[in-house]
Amino acid sequence: MTFPMHPFRELRHSALSLALLVAFAGMAGCGSDNSSGGMVSPPGWVVVPSGGQHATSATLTYISNGGTSSCAECHGADLSGGTSLVSCLENPAGCHHGPVANWATPAVHGATAKQAPSSPRFASCQLCHGADFRTPRGDGNRTCYSCHSLAPHPDGPWRSSTGSTHTNTDPSNAPVCAGCHRNDAPGTPGCFNNTLCHNGGGGGTTHAVPYNDPAHFGVSAAAFPASCGTCHDDFAPSTKVGPVCRTCHGAASPLTSFNCTSCHGDPPSGATYPNAAGKHAVHDGLPGVEVCNPCHNGLEAGTLEHYNRANARPGKDALRVPPGDVAFLGTYNAQSGPAAFNPENRTCSNVICHGGQATPDWQTPEADSIDVVNACTSCHVAGTTQYNSYFSGRHDTHITEFGLNATTCKLCHDVAKVNVTGHFQNLATPEFEQAPGETILPDVQYIGNTCNPTGDLTGCHAGNPNRNRPWF
Repeated sequence: MTFPMHPFRELRHSALSLALLVAFAGMAGCGSDNSSGGMVSPPGWVVVPSGGQHATSATLTYISNGGTSSCAECHGADLSGGTSLVSCLENPAGCHHGPVANWATPAVHGATAKQAPSSPRFASCQLCHGADFRTPRGDGNRTCYSCHSLAPHPDGPWRSSTGSTHTNTDPSNAPVCAGCHRNDAPGTPGCFNNTLCHNGGGGGTTHAVPYNDPAHFGVSAAAFPASCGTCHDDFAPSTKVGPVCRTCHGAASPLTSFNCTSCHGDPPSGATYPNAAGKHAVHDGLPGVEVCNPCHNGLEAGTLEHYNRANARPGKDALRVPPGDVAFLGTYNAQSGPAAFNPENRTCSNVICHGGQATPDWQTPEADSIDVVNACTSCHVAGTTQYNSYFSGRHDTHITEFGLNATTCKLCHDVAKVNVTGHFQNLATPEFEQAPGETILPDVQYIGNTCNPTGDLTGCHAGNPNRNRPWF
């Protein structure tokens, strides 16, 4: 701004939101030809308490200069007087905005800091309180953190608090907010949690945070530049205010790898979380088992829980830690209780598919997995505690004589039929799809209540008719 009466070609002053106390501390210093240092200010330069041209011009100049100020040209590097002999800091009220009544109350200085351009706002506070709001000019006693504990604004929840909420802060203050809230600022909330996400970056689409919406998950590569590109890049490095897409989509770009595969295979097929293979492929191949849903009920893509878990941003909301969350459908509860997953040892319990028994570690090598043909007792127990327990007829007699092991089971049961035909047809029900007799070896000649009814004894009953007693 140029004034013909001023000896400088461009007089640039920075000020706080409201009035300059110069009116109280010696208006003569900047207001007449007799001012100390021979400096003259234009009419209306200082008006108490509005600030006049001084407040508006100086604030906008300060912002346009990227956070530097030419106030020091007249008032000294520490703004204590300089050639003007007028201190911006020392005045009857003890600070630059002294004439403003009740300045210390949030309703006054807080509302002022949140104003839009053409009036003093958050950026002008940095003039006296420092770029970090911790390093004040002058006598060193004017830091925002003398009153504010965590930031130069009220403590959380600032988004939802009454009165002092940041939701009525003019978005043009975003450049100052970015000093702390950029994604690469350690120890501070990222842009997902402040106004930078909502100002549209100068033309982008605003959205809620978290943005758990089909419009987010369904954006195409062609639509990305106009819909998202103003605030977001697909991958780092980025200088934009929003996080890059691959902050959460770690395996690949969500614009080219859709649905599950931008984070993990379908089913997961890698060696590390979130694409750890585990036993996904084995379970995915079972008939009657829907992919993902039985064990990750309510956690599938598009749910808030999935969105939160996929979060890989640093800070208090970073939830992406292995292993993945597990929530079983109620239909997979065993007779002994609700199905559960232990994240410490990655084992399941009370799952109907496993007869309610504890499973091996999910991430054990395939060689250590359950061998269905030779691991009958891993899922079947004697008695009536589970849906698939064995208790009928002469099971106890056979176990007493031959031992409790898979070899004993295979004396009568055809493991080929059990494993293929009916054993895993519908694991979400307690019923067994095959008729009992269908699992018995042909040589046993079982007819529902006894073996070898014709007397043609074979196998373990051969030559001993007395052992051919009814099963029940």
